[in-house]
Amino acid sequence: MRPLAIHQITAMEASPPDLLTIAGQVGCQHACVFVHLPTPNVPFPAVTKGMIPEMRARMAATGVTVSNIEYFPLTADVDLDAFLYALDLGAEMGAHRLVTHIHDHDDTRAADNLARLSALAAERKLDVGLEFMGLTPACASIGRAVRFIDLAGKPANAGIAIDCLHLIRTGGTPADVAAVPAEYFSYAQLCDGPDLSVQADYLAEAMNRMVPGDGVFPIAAILDAMPAATAVDVEVPSITGQQQGISALDRARRAVEAGRLLMEAARPAR
Repeated sequence: MRPLAIHQITAMEASPPDLLTIAGQVGCQHACVFVHLPTPNVPFPAVTKGMIPEMRARMAATGVTVSNIEYFPLTADVDLDAFLYALDLGAEMGAHRLVTHIHDHDDTRAADNLARLSALAAERKLDVGLEFMGLTPACASIGRAVRFIDLAGKPANAGIAIDCLHLIRTGGTPADVAAVPAEYFSYAQLCDGPDLSVQADYLAEAMNRMVPGDGVFPIAAILDAMPAATAVDVEVPSITGQQQGISALDRARRAVEAGRLLMEAARPAR
């Protein structure tokens, strides 16, 4: 069975330690958590230094490990030293990779910072996942993400992320995914949506997604187009579900079970 992770915003109201417990209850091997919130008033639960003992205890009890730590945006004036404390928190938990987004429209500077961030991550045995989004115009397509990896010198520990929502809303297709060489992939995120429209601003939808298989995204084709070794997590925040009183555990279970069915049916060609 391929390993599967659950993203924190799938169970938004759960604390990071409770997310680990939920992950174990729904059959996930990993969890994606926040350790750095660079934007004020972001409502994401984040791991603090004081939580580390409890995080370790829950990991030991459930067998769940931390896969992704978020999030480390590369802006025009980014201070990479400001990330070090959070990177060390992630390394202390044994995390697998950090997540970054590019907001800097100066490609050369952004690529240089991506290379430097990758080096800092490597020192802590972390990989780097570059997530492209319509919400980050400096890196708003799968092609742009690949270009930044190239400009950064193709760090051995860096690759791109394929989030189904971001891929579709930026006009990407399974064929675009299949065209990217295998060595560029870092991880993927499963969710669904009601249509295949291309949009620049879809923040509301990003926080209220559909369970994999309930919408029209070509998730099976996307999974088939990626290398089989690509790490996968389920990222299905549902404000609607929360408002309806559906518990974080029940929402997580439904999203993970649906994602698991699609993963088990996938037939990647590489």
